[in-house]
Amino acid sequence: MNKKQQKHNFWFYLWSILLGIVIILLTTLLCIYLSVPTYSFKEPRPFEGEYLYNPYQNMQPDQWKKYHFHCHSRKFWGLTNGRNSKEETIDSVYQALGYDHYGISDYMSINAHNSEKEDYIPAYEHGYGLIHKTHQLCIGAERVRYIDYPFMQNLNMKQHAINKLSEQCQFVVPAHAPFTKGYKVKEMALLSNYRLLEVLNPYGNAFEYWDMALSNGHRVYAIGNDDCHNVTDPHEVCHNLTMVNTPDLKPEHVYDALDKGISYAVEFNNYYFYPQGLDFKVEKAKKLPYLTRAELVDDTLFIETSAKKMHEVMFIGQDGDTLKTQQNVQTAFYVIQPEDKYVRTKIDIDKLHILYLNPITRHPTNIVVDRRLDSINFAQTILYWIVYAVVLVAVVWYIIKKLKKDSKADDTMQ
Repeated sequence: MNKKQQKHNFWFYLWSILLGIVIILLTTLLCIYLSVPTYSFKEPRPFEGEYLYNPYQNMQPDQWKKYHFHCHSRKFWGLTNGRNSKEETIDSVYQALGYDHYGISDYMSINAHNSEKEDYIPAYEHGYGLIHKTHQLCIGAERVRYIDYPFMQNLNMKQHAINKLSEQCQFVVPAHAPFTKGYKVKEMALLSNYRLLEVLNPYGNAFEYWDMALSNGHRVYAIGNDDCHNVTDPHEVCHNLTMVNTPDLKPEHVYDALDKGISYAVEFNNYYFYPQGLDFKVEKAKKLPYLTRAELVDDTLFIETSAKKMHEVMFIGQDGDTLKTQQNVQTAFYVIQPEDKYVRTKIDIDKLHILYLNPITRHPTNIVVDRRLDSINFAQTILYWIVYAVVLVAVVWYIIKKLKKDSKADDTMQ
């Protein structure tokens, strides 16, 4: 064998190995996509019933804690955009801001930093999102689910991801829903089996998504996060947070409060568009006004905060419509009408601090039951899988036949 033939064989084997790797990867990805079952979705319907569930009815105003669940540290040599966010630096910044808990949620990895502390809540951000970032924040995660659908996702894949992730964590939270349109607004009418939605995120607030879910009878509660990638940049911290009403920092108590909706999201207005220095943010965050009353008396909702006056209070209902607005009041109120399916409250304290309360929702009885819309359509799923298998066998058979034909042609030529 001469040098020319050796060189030819080297490149032939190299390209063959690379082609084999590509085929294996594509086949694996194809199998992951085709393994998703087909779901049937029931027709959604608004909240209904005589009983009004108020998550804040028995809250304790002196038990509010500042929580933050979405922050990225430097991982994978900075490829995941963690930049300068070392764990110790994250500690120092959020401790200065007076937060009771600040969770690290790296991409596809549970960060064990501070895991020895009693308030440690394991979390990570799920999703590879090569085109549309259909990501989920997994709070209280037991382990990482490495399977995802990175190039595109239909409604079946999004519901299946929520269902599978919910088996491995306390809360599956659709994250930064408006960002790159990973989730579509209309899909929130059908998606179920999740409790929390990241309504406040610097990359886009999801009010339209939230009202679509609520208007179709999904009891979904709001959280707010910085989604910070560079904690050394004051521009990226203290945009949003979540206030949780809990007697202590034990995870089980925090999970219970979040599940019941005894929490609310906070937005620091203008911090993103008119960034302030860290010292200013520290001062304002430590003096954050908080909710002191959100009480139902018969059918009237009363709202009060620790501030002397609230600049503006808006009561919002079905389809995101504004039901009532009050300005410069110490106590705001709204009489819930029989036609109101849900009522959520937006409190603009002073044009800087804005509180987004979870909704009052209607139910047939005081035993609140969440409605699942999704169910696997086994007949359709099996039919599709048979079609996929037939097509795959046909393609493999064609390739083998073509290779044999080419091999015989080469032998004839020799």
